[in-house]
Amino acid sequence: MRTILLYILPVIIFLSPLSAQKVLQIEKYGKARTEKMYIGDPITYQLRGEDVFRDGYIENIKVKDSLILLSNRYVKVGDISALRYERTWPKATGISLFFFGVGWSGLAAIGTAFDGNDDTRYRWSDAIVSATSLSLSFAIPRLFRNKDVRIGKRRRLRLLDLRFKPEPWED
Repeated sequence: MRTILLYILPVIIFLSPLSAQKVLQIEKYGKARTEKMYIGDPITYQLRGEDVFRDGYIENIKVKDSLILLSNRYVKVGDISALRYERTWPKATGISLFFFGVGWSGLAAIGTAFDGNDDTRYRWSDAIVSATSLSLSFAIPRLFRNKDVRIGKRRRLRLLDLRFKPEPWED
């Protein structure tokens, strides 16, 4: 069993990157760093002249025809006017602010109830901090959920085939 795994595992490791060598690359003018989307990645896009964002998974890329094959349609790269990314930090920030507000109010209420000191009590400032934190915990994820990237002058999409192909004269 170990010898079979010893021979099969390197083959799997070396052949797995070969299937993902066609990429959709997002380039920004004046920047060397690019973003790449591979076959199998989810994509949310907007076509020229439409207001609706569509989503799907990249199933194949036809570099010569400048087409992206999605699960239900073909899309020409030149017809895409915008891409949408879902951000992760707004949800994490909202959760943190929610627990901060609940914790602030809860600890102030517990301190007031069990402190035994008449000078310390739950104040309006405690309620304001809790209310602000709770309202921001619901507002931030809704306001900053998505990032829309417009394709135009400053950004462009390019399809690349990075597979190794020997030249016809080489044998």
